[in-house]
Amino acid sequence: MKMKNFLTFLLLLGLYMPLSAQDLMDKLADEACTCISKKDVEKMDADQLQMQLGFCIMESVGAHADEFQKQYGDLNFSDSDAMTKLGEQIGMKMAFKCPTVLMKMASVQTEVATMPAPGVVEELTGTVKAIDGDEIAQVTVVDESGRTHKFLWLRYFNGSDRFISEPGKVIGSKVKVTFETIEAYSPKAREYYDRKEIRGVEFLR
Repeated sequence: MKMKNFLTFLLLLGLYMPLSAQDLMDKLADEACTCISKKDVEKMDADQLQMQLGFCIMESVGAHADEFQKQYGDLNFSDSDAMTKLGEQIGMKMAFKCPTVLMKMASVQTEVATMPAPGVVEELTGTVKAIDGDEIAQVTVVDESGRTHKFLWLRYFNGSDRFISEPGKVIGSKVKVTFETIEAYSPKAREYYDRKEIRGVEFLR
């Protein structure tokens, strides 16, 4: 009987430890849900959301520091792997406790992720060969390797005043062109094409 009682005790102890840890995680998730639900997540970007959620989780962990230490030991805030794992564990609990709030956060992050990234500005050096076009002007530049580049002139840019005031004189000028690759629609082809938009010109001579 004693051996049977002892085995029963060990079994109950084994069940109790994970349950106690789960209870703590449930408590932390509940409090983190309450915290984040009070924030206006729709006005935050993805980085702000992640930071605010981290604050809410850490606030909850801090409020139960003694209980947390008994279950998991000392928490090293500088251990990024441990902090990430903790956040994931609490986040999984939160998904069941406050799904509406997390869905709002997910929708905001999706909107941020699908926003077009700012264009990459590039440069090249070459010689102006032509300025033409009817409704939309186009500037043709031949680079130092002999390759021809055509740039759309869609708006004001540094150096455009000289193109307007003395278009004939700029032909043959050596320039450094700043440009951005954009998508432009071709009605004829019924497709979008990558085109270079001129964003600035520096006259080198």
